[in-house]
Amino acid sequence: MRSHRSIWTTTRESEACRENGLSLVEVAMAVTLFALISVSVSMTLAKGIQHRQQSFQRYQAMSALRDLLAEVQETANQPQDLTLQQGIGAIYARYHGQAVAVPEIPGGQISVTCHGDETAVPAVLGGPQDLNFDGDALDNLANQSNGTDLKLVPMTLTVQFGEGVEAQSLTVHRLVCQTSD
Repeated sequence: MRSHRSIWTTTRESEACRENGLSLVEVAMAVTLFALISVSVSMTLAKGIQHRQQSFQRYQAMSALRDLLAEVQETANQPQDLTLQQGIGAIYARYHGQAVAVPEIPGGQISVTCHGDETAVPAVLGGPQDLNFDGDALDNLANQSNGTDLKLVPMTLTVQFGEGVEAQSLTVHRLVCQTSD
């Protein structure tokens, strides 16, 4: 009878242990769940940091574009003097085809295109466009040696930034005119 009692006691103690503790399977499942949650949180944080960096680069690119456009507008508002490259007529000669480096941004560069051919002004800028107000939109003012006929200068500015897979670009279209006398 004694042996029967010891078996009974052992089984009872074993059940008490199982009720008070965790089995190996339960521990493994908890560790796996914790690992999955940790990985997903880490990936979310990494993507957030990457998006923040891209957003900051886009902000810097737009800031560089605004600075260049302010410089162009300042040139347009100066008194007309083509030898000093100032005034609205000098914008085509001064800026067309230029590539301006943006040192604050990795791989940053602004490409400038001025549209002096009235028939080839992009539709986004209202083209074809009468750029010298002579009543027609047929002139090619880009080929003229004097830019004094220009009253409007349609421009396309493209800033490229980032390197490799993360390379991006932004394009801005602007119709520049003289805003002060």
